[in-house]
Amino acid sequence: MQALTLTFAFARSSFLMMLAHRLRYVIGVINYIVYVAVQWYLWSAVYSGKDTIATWTLAQMQTYVCINWIARSTYFSNSDSQLAGRISKGEIASDLLRPTSLLMQYYGSAWGEMAFRALFMSLPVALIVIYAFGLEPPADAAALAGFCVSMVLAFHIFFAINFLVGLCAVLTEKLQGFLWAKFILMQFLSGHLLPYEFFPAGVKTVFDWLPFSGIAYTPMNLYLGRWTGEQALNALALQFAWTVILMAACEWGWRAVRRRLCSLGG
Repeated sequence: MQALTLTFAFARSSFLMMLAHRLRYVIGVINYIVYVAVQWYLWSAVYSGKDTIATWTLAQMQTYVCINWIARSTYFSNSDSQLAGRISKGEIASDLLRPTSLLMQYYGSAWGEMAFRALFMSLPVALIVIYAFGLEPPADAAALAGFCVSMVLAFHIFFAINFLVGLCAVLTEKLQGFLWAKFILMQFLSGHLLPYEFFPAGVKTVFDWLPFSGIAYTPMNLYLGRWTGEQALNALALQFAWTVILMAACEWGWRAVRRRLCSLGG
């Protein structure tokens, strides 16, 4: 119960902090609408004269990339750069004085950021995009339910990867280059830009088992109803397993890093 209370407190603080800088997110809404529009017309050109490519129809591909951008605007967080910055500047010392773990602090803050983004970025973008382009709705009620569960798990996987990357700042002086490389790699590894069917069969098989698939590829296959029944349940089970593994890795990683920080700081 105490953990939930602390998580809510950090989430509320993060939400209010972002609310104070809301003009920044108005610009963010415009950026995401541009991303969606570019993807929409790009795939229209790619599919010119073709009904299906790599088992995906034009309508499915347009919905895939557009909903992915909307979803990303919801679960995205800057935990990695924030954590790395505080470690590099030595500001992490003040975080250590708080009566809760660093993981809980950043986890709660990520929830607050997600709540803010859902209300002030994702919702406006979704309404405009649906009105302008008319995206395909979820395949059915089961698909919508599976998508919602999958998105909660996607948030946890994305947060855990970011947190682990942020901790790497303890081992290196500069992390900015690595953060950019991680950003680009995750676009492809998660299937955010392209479904795995567009990759060679061997690559797809590997990608299917990596945790990154749970960020974009799995939620969208559930949304579009391409996976149903046992296949959908297996996908959610794999997503859940990676969520547990990565969150446990965050706790272990933080404990290891904390001992190193104490050693360096005396």
